[in-house]
This record gives sequence, C-alpha cells and structure tokens, in this order.
Amino acid sequence: MKKKSLFQKILFNNQIMFVLSIVISLAIWVYMSTGSSNDTVVTVNDIPIQVSLPDEASNLGLNTYFPDKQSSYASVTVTGNRTLLGSITKDDFIVTANASNVDQAGTFNLAVSADKKSSINSSFQITNCTPSKVTVKVDTESKKDFKIIPKFKYSAKDDLYASVTYENDTVTVTGPSDEVRAISKVCAVTEDMENLSDSKDFHASVVLYDKNDNELSKSYLTLSAKSVDGTVKISPKKTVDIKATYKNKPQDFDITDDILTIDPKQVSVAGPKESLDKLFSVSLDEIDFSTLKNEKYNIDSLKLNIPDGCKVIDNNSVIKVSIDLSKLSSKTITVNKFKIKNLASGHKGEVTTKNLNVEFIGSSEQLKKLSTNKITAVIDASETNGNTGSQELPVSFEIENDKTCWAYGSYLASVTIEND
Repeated sequence: MKKKSLFQKILFNNQIMFVLSIVISLAIWVYMSTGSSNDTVVTVNDIPIQVSLPDEASNLGLNTYFPDKQSSYASVTVTGNRTLLGSITKDDFIVTANASNVDQAGTFNLAVSADKKSSINSSFQITNCTPSKVTVKVDTESKKDFKIIPKFKYSAKDDLYASVTYENDTVTVTGPSDEVRAISKVCAVTEDMENLSDSKDFHASVVLYDKNDNELSKSYLTLSAKSVDGTVKISPKKTVDIKATYKNKPQDFDITDDILTIDPKQVSVAGPKESLDKLFSVSLDEIDFSTLKNEKYNIDSLKLNIPDGCKVIDNNSVIKVSIDLSKLSSKTITVNKFKIKNLASGHKGEVTTKNLNVEFIGSSEQLKKLSTNKITAVIDASETNGNTGSQELPVSFEIENDKTCWAYGSYLASVTIEND
C-alpha cells in the first residue's frame, strides 16, 4: 500500500482541520476589523435639535417653537471604523440651531450643525447633518382653554330635541402667543347627522378657526387633544308655563295680570321622559317684596329653576318680568312695639332699640288705616345661633288685621340675649 504524504495526513485529520479553520477565521476577522479598507458610513436619526436663545431674548420671556415635532429632530451621517461605529447612538451627538442673532419675536431660518459630545473618544468623522437649516418661531408662550363647539349639522325629528355632548368638552392650546391669539373657536368636525330619532355616537377631528371662520394651521401649537368623541343625544321635549314665586309678599296681596307680566309665558324644556311627565310649569327665582316699593320694575335677571337633567331649549332663554306697583302708595310709620320669638330655652332677651322708622307700601285705603299701635316688630332669636350678649338682628313686621301691606327695605334691632 502506498504511504500517505504529510499533506494528506493533515488534510484527512479532522482535529487538525478544525483547529486550522478556527485560526484562519480568526485571522480573517482580525484583518477585516483592523484593515484600513474597513471604514463604513453610518447615519444616526432622531437627534433632538437644541436652540439656545441669547440672554437678551430669554430675558424678554421668548421661547422657541418648531413647526411640528418631526422638524425638531435631525439626522447625522458619520464615517469611521465599522467596529467603532457599531456602538454609537443619538445620545453621542449634539445638534444645535444657531440662534445667536435672535433678539426679538419672529420666524427665523437657522443654520443647523452637529458635533460629538466631549465624552466620546471614538475616532470618526461627521460628514453630514440633515437638515442643514430649520425654521423656528420665537415668541412668548401662551396657554388657553377653549370649549369645543360642533361644526357639523345635527337635528332630531319634530317631536324630539338634539343636543351634543363630549367626553371632554375642553381643549387646551399651548404655543406662541400670536398663534394662540389668532384662535377664535375650536370646533369638532365630522359628518352631518340630521333627522335622528335615536342618540348617535361620533368621532370628530378638532379644528381651529379664526374670527373670519378660516381654518388655522396647528403648526407651532400643542393641543391637549387632536380629536374628540361625543354623542348627538336625542331627548323628548315639552312646553310648560312659567310661574313667578315671591318672598315677603303679604298673604292677601293679589298679583293680577295688570300688575305682573311674564314674557314669554311659556318655555320649551328637554330632558328625560320620566322628568317631563311630572313637569307642568317651571318657576322663576323669588321676587323679594321687601325690595319693591310703589314703582314699576322691569326685571330680566331672574333665572328659571329647571329639574336636574333637563334644559331650556328655546333660542332666547331670557325671561322678562314686569311688575307694576305704581298705583300703590307709601307711608312711613314709627314702630315702637317689639317682640322676640324663638328664644332658646334657658335664655331671656331684651330689645334695646326703642323706635324704627319704617316705610310701608300698600293701597292708599289700607295705609290710611295703618297706625303705630297696629304694627309689631318681630325679632327672630334663632338668628343668634346660640350666642349671648348684645347683637343686632333682622326685623320682620306683623300688621294687625292687614295682610296686604308690606315693609320696604331691611331693618335691624339691637337685642341683648342672656342666660335666664
């Protein structure tokens, strides 16, 4: 048999070939890692662009704003050894927009440059920075809340009422002052929803408008929400009478149609069916007779008292009330008779006020009959809240055999409350 040569012995020896392959692979890796021909190009993205205003601008309260989030980031391209560049990140760079000449509010196109952080010792070269320039707005910052209003058509069938509710009806806008000032309204924009018989949910875009109803750009602005969810709510509606209510009105003083008028006399209310089924009228805030004398009053400040969950749906919800007392007369009488009511057990009281000059309002006939001996000033001791000592308390008046006249104005009397 022919003997194998040394090369053949090595070639057919698995252990020797395994070791040899490792050595060759290691040599190739070392060559590729250290060889001058192994330089490569790497681009690092999403590096924040820093803008540092000079002190003069900062002292004016100026800030910087990018048109959008994307434009506030840069990409940096570097050339160097493949191994060294494999470990670099965006945190190894500083990208700066040069604002050294900015000293006032405005929009500026600033040059952008990139540099390695001083803590990086890797030997690589920055070959490019994108963008090379960036648009930046400089202004003071403003923040304002806006109520969202619908900018789409919605309606219900004739016997129903449609209203819009939002999961969150307020949007906060933050940004340059001149941009925020330009906003007149913030609207929810979606498809029209008309002639509905049932409530319908929607998803709408939040859109900004100026005073001329032109859509505004959201550039440079930050919105707390760019869209909103809501519901076109469909409710029953009902027309009911409006009623006046009173405080300090004499029991037998009749309010006739020539004394009191309410305009409108009725109002439309929307709400849950179970609430409307029990609703036949709505009342106004109380009219306090102690504030009225023999004159004519026109009042439009009284609010309607509406059940919870209901709302007035008339376009004009201002209720005008006219109360004409000009045919009545007035008379000033000195009251010198006092009594204390609701005095707590174990206490005694003494009225130290001796006289009160009180103006009374009523018909001339009734006022002729009114005299000092028929009037008693009544002091409610429950107003003391348990306190003793000298104090001033409100006074009301009792008129003997007359429930048509009333005292105009408010009166106090001095009272001393002591333990009995």
